[in-house]
Amino acid sequence: MKIAIMGSGSMGSLFGGFLAKSGVDVTLIDKKTITDAIKKNGLEITGISGDHHIKAKATHNPSDVGIVDLVLIIVKAYDTEQAVKDAVPLIDKNTWVMCLQNGLGNEEIAAYIIGKEKIIRGITTNGAMLHKPGKVIHSGTGETIIGRCYEPNTLEVDNIAQMITKSGLPTSVTQNISGIVWGKALVNAGINPFGALTGLRNGELLEVPEIVVGMKELVMEGMEVAYKLGIHLPFDPVEKTFDVARETAQTKNSMLQDIEKGKRTEIDYINGAISKYGEKLRVPTPMNDLITALVKGLEKRTAKNSRSR
Repeated sequence: MKIAIMGSGSMGSLFGGFLAKSGVDVTLIDKKTITDAIKKNGLEITGISGDHHIKAKATHNPSDVGIVDLVLIIVKAYDTEQAVKDAVPLIDKNTWVMCLQNGLGNEEIAAYIIGKEKIIRGITTNGAMLHKPGKVIHSGTGETIIGRCYEPNTLEVDNIAQMITKSGLPTSVTQNISGIVWGKALVNAGINPFGALTGLRNGELLEVPEIVVGMKELVMEGMEVAYKLGIHLPFDPVEKTFDVARETAQTKNSMLQDIEKGKRTEIDYINGAISKYGEKLRVPTPMNDLITALVKGLEKRTAKNSRSR
């Protein structure tokens, strides 16, 4: 199978490295400065899965790659539209496109551009941190779950899951990928913005009773929106939110890391998305509305401070 990965950040490099190491023909696609570093030095993966130095193909120009069997979209949610548009030269009627991302609505963006027929959705609970281009720390093992959003799964989806599993990243197939995606998004909605706003690690959030109440309210609002959409949630998102916060007690969540780096967060695709769906469905989401506004204000301040350094 020939694969192209749009995005060579922490997860793109992790999946690209593992797939390349297992013998899959994979090319990472990103900005020229990033892909030049990967072409020169390869991919270096360290951490919980051991130390690996992998020769990998990379380019900034998708047209150099040709048609592939699978495109993995592994970029920040706000870059999804551009990544899918850039991937068009890689795609024909036999190409599958998998959005392996956090947040809500990524598959809708991809489907609008290239159609619903070949869209696969996925999430992963692997942890990874990018040290610099091509160098990633595998900080936590987890499961990857994939499935089709708009059609029943097929043998090709099973084969993709088996290929990723064979590379060393356990992957399963579900017929309820929408529920899985929403469930994870609700957990992120409860944890991430409070971490970003306070600077507290996940476990520290649970030490503040007022934050615990707020976390629950954020998630419960999102649950009401999901139910109105007809989403079947496979677990209790409130209970899962607190479980995840305890299990990752020492972790600075990704939204907090983005704020600390003066980068844009994915708030529009987590709490902000809950608010937008709620508005369309006439489901009140006052807590998510407020938390989205606060994080966007914080984004503006930290970005301004970052530019002034």
